[in-house]
This record gives sequence, structure tokens and C-alpha cells, in this order.
Amino acid sequence: MNLPIVVAGGTGNLGRRIIEALLRRGAAVRALVRPETDPAKLADLAQLGVDVWPVDLADAAALTQACAGAGCVVSALAGLHEVIVDVQA
Repeated sequence: MNLPIVVAGGTGNLGRRIIEALLRRGAAVRALVRPETDPAKLADLAQLGVDVWPVDLADAAALTQACAGAGCVVSALAGLHEVIVDVQA
């Protein structure tokens, strides 16, 4: 049995690329997405065969349930704030 690989942030640019690569390799994929995600993006993932889970990532119990039974969890989440704190000129 193929344990699903959970991808958090599956509707973003990086997350979508990760999902597509996993699907090409025959992986079962479960995407964690924000509850307010555009329904068209959710339908697009579902059409690819992805198990789509709208989850509030601040809800520990919901997040635990969404990751239950997974073989691996991959995070492609973008931060809420700019992550580059300093740059070199």
C-alpha cells in the first residue's frame, strides 16, 4: 500500500510543482489547503487525483487529523511576512 504524501501549500507555485512531480512518480498525494482557497484550484487538484483537505493550519487537532496515516509531510507554505531579513549589496 502506498502511504499518501501530504503537501502543505499545494495550490501555490512550488506546492503545485511538488505535487505534479509526486504524481508522475505514482505517489498518492494529499494536499493541505487553506479553507478560503479558490474552489477552481481545489477542483483542478482533485481532477489530477489529489486528495484535497481544506485545513486551518492554526488548528492543531485538524492538522493532526489531516496528516494521519501519511508516509511523509512536505511543506511548501509561504510565510505570512517577508522572510528575507537582510541582504548584501
